Amino acid sequence: MKLLGGSGSPYVRKVRIALAEKKLAYEHVVTGPASPEVTQANPLAKIPTFLCDDGTPLYDSSVIIEYVDSLNASPRLIPEVFADRIDAKRWEALSDGIMDATVAISHEDRLPEAQRKDADWYAKQQKKVDGGLAQMEKDVGTKPFCKGEALTLADVACGTSLGYLDRALPKFEWRKGHPNLDRLYQKLSARESFATTLPPKT
Repeated sequence: MKLLGGSGSPYVRKVRIALAEKKLAYEHVVTGPASPEVTQANPLAKIPTFLCDDGTPLYDSSVIIEYVDSLNASPRLIPEVFADRIDAKRWEALSDGIMDATVAISHEDRLPEAQRKDADWYAKQQKKVDGGLAQMEKDVGTKPFCKGEALTLADVACGTSLGYLDRALPKFEWRKGHPNLDRLYQKLSARESFATTLPPKT
């Protein structure tokens, strides 16, 4: 199996964390969306792109993780019970939405100031981040993990989004007002799957 995508992408990291939790061997090819290997496998030219052992390409982190989770029975990242499964995917949607907005803000901030979008655009993106964090803070409460006693896709996605906020928008102090998420993130950060997938410092 082969994972294509740069180490700095939060969506690539989400897949890497899932693979680490499942203890599956794979080759990580650090590359960008414009590379020939990605564009030949993925008509959307996006990362992550995943190549199964038989060469079948998969794309979009949520699809890749669902495939990865099917490869062995334990640990189960996506719950089998339908209601729990949908709730875990809801957590993933919240987390991906936070990452989408964070990526947009981060990319915009790299532009010369005269070329950046206006304050209303920034406010709309920030509102998505704030709303997503508020909902996750409420939902995790005092539970050991997002969905109770065991780590699931919800934690993989949530932890990835919080880690990306730290990296991409360090001035945004998300821990203020989110003690439940702070507690959860400290626990997740101590896991080998999270520690070994941290992108290199730039």
